[in-house]
Amino acid sequence: MTPAIAIIGAGPSGLLLARLLRYLGDIPSTIFELDPSSSARGQGGSLDIHKETGQCALEAAGLSSEFQKYMRSEADHLRLTDKTGFIHIDEETPGEGRPEIDRTQLRQLLIDSVPAKSIEWASKVTSVQPTPDGRFQVILANGSQDPRRFDFVVGADGAWSRVRPLVTDVLPFYSGISGMEVRFRDVDTTHPEISKLVGQGSYFCLSDEKAYFAQRQGDGSIRNYAMLRAPENWIDECGIDFSNPQAAKAALVERYFDDWSEANKDLVRLADDDHLIARQLLMLPVDHRWTSRPGVTLMGDAAHLMTPFAGEGVNNAMVDALELAEKMVAALRDGSAGTMQENLAKAVKEYEEGMFARIQRVAHDTLEGLGVIFTKNAPLEFKEMMERLRAGGHDL
Repeated sequence: MTPAIAIIGAGPSGLLLARLLRYLGDIPSTIFELDPSSSARGQGGSLDIHKETGQCALEAAGLSSEFQKYMRSEADHLRLTDKTGFIHIDEETPGEGRPEIDRTQLRQLLIDSVPAKSIEWASKVTSVQPTPDGRFQVILANGSQDPRRFDFVVGADGAWSRVRPLVTDVLPFYSGISGMEVRFRDVDTTHPEISKLVGQGSYFCLSDEKAYFAQRQGDGSIRNYAMLRAPENWIDECGIDFSNPQAAKAALVERYFDDWSEANKDLVRLADDDHLIARQLLMLPVDHRWTSRPGVTLMGDAAHLMTPFAGEGVNNAMVDALELAEKMVAALRDGSAGTMQENLAKAVKEYEEGMFARIQRVAHDTLEGLGVIFTKNAPLEFKEMMERLRAGGHDL
């Protein structure tokens, strides 16, 4: 007997889980996604996919060749400076084996790997409710209930997961870091000096508990995230009108980055006027866990939302999908004693215990990264941390 499986969220972990269940066990699933289509909105910047985690999961799903079509090994370059422009690190392959891929390309690769009919687009889930027969029903934003009942529901629906309340009442909290995202689209033509400054990979500028994270994209454009330690209500109360990009860029530089070099200031004030997003970084507790409940579990940001300061979020989300899929497939093939529901519940509990242990280490590393990046002496401390991690066989 094959269980009816619902996956909430068509992000990397949800799509990869659906692919792996099909690829490893010929197990179908239904993915509920709030976007009306795959091209309805931008997916953000690029991601470094690590050999030992994300790439391993893609290989297990039979997608390595597709990934290699889009990955950018040349993007694995890091330039680290301080506010004066002094270069502390300028290295090729600082995280060897970690090529970049744009989020949009990764998502489309995964969408193309599952049956088109398995994705229910324009299906915003507001809650998942248990039914009297021990199954689950999906409640949609228009107030309707999906008529199907599911044996197993996976929350891969991000920070404000609608599935998480089934297992825990813990909510994301503010990390202490806010800022804004800007973009240079035709940067090689319009601002070649910015293109040269950032290079083909990432440009980190760290000073005085503030940071720029500029990043080359697959289409040649550049995104820059200007971030700083700030109160929780900073976006609403700082007095910057983020609805007016031109004024907001000038105000941010004048108020918070006025003593940075002119070249660094230009990474904000010369950015395109049609793209500005105010951002507040959230996280879940580093030791977040829950008591396993039959028929439901979480993956990715729904399970372990963290800040991006160790580059591990999407990579561990994909490992979640791999480990959960492998355990589910093995459980459903198990012909020994126990019902399908019992075997599946045991497999999910094992997945969760392994995930909790793995993520606790990663979450601590990420929190350490945040602490090092947003300090007064950030460039030197960040460089020392990278050297220490590399000496131990790791990297940020």
